[in-house]
Amino acid sequence: MKRKNLILLILLVFILVQLVMGCRPIDEQALSFANQATERYLVALNNQDYSAYKEDMDAGMLEAVTEEEFIKFSSYLEENAGEYMPDSKKYSGYTTKNGNILVVYRAEYTLEEEGVTVTTVISKSSEGIYKISGSWFDSPKLREAEYK
Repeated sequence: MKRKNLILLILLVFILVQLVMGCRPIDEQALSFANQATERYLVALNNQDYSAYKEDMDAGMLEAVTEEEFIKFSSYLEENAGEYMPDSKKYSGYTTKNGNILVVYRAEYTLEEEGVTVTTVISKSSEGIYKISGSWFDSPKLREAEYK
């Protein structure tokens, strides 16, 4: 009987912590999309392939990141962090903010020993389709380099 009470207490504490912190499990469909789309995005940056990049971006990203800006950022990444090593990204976690899901990865790059933190923002359209609506890259070398 004591073991059953202990298990119930642990479950109750877990549920209360989840309610207080506002944490909900990430939608598996969203996480699956984020994993696949982020991989395609990182490979597209390696290859400076704007057509591949555009496939998973929402209208705001396409407006903000023109082909010229995409090539410029791709070159900046390559010069400062090196090339992304395909399939090296590791899921680190997520958070939600303003209805968006921010998924964080640690990705291996050829010139960045510590890896690069890649944050991909996922949003869901009114039609229920997930798209990338933002992204950030962070590493010691990228912080040192000036993006022009």
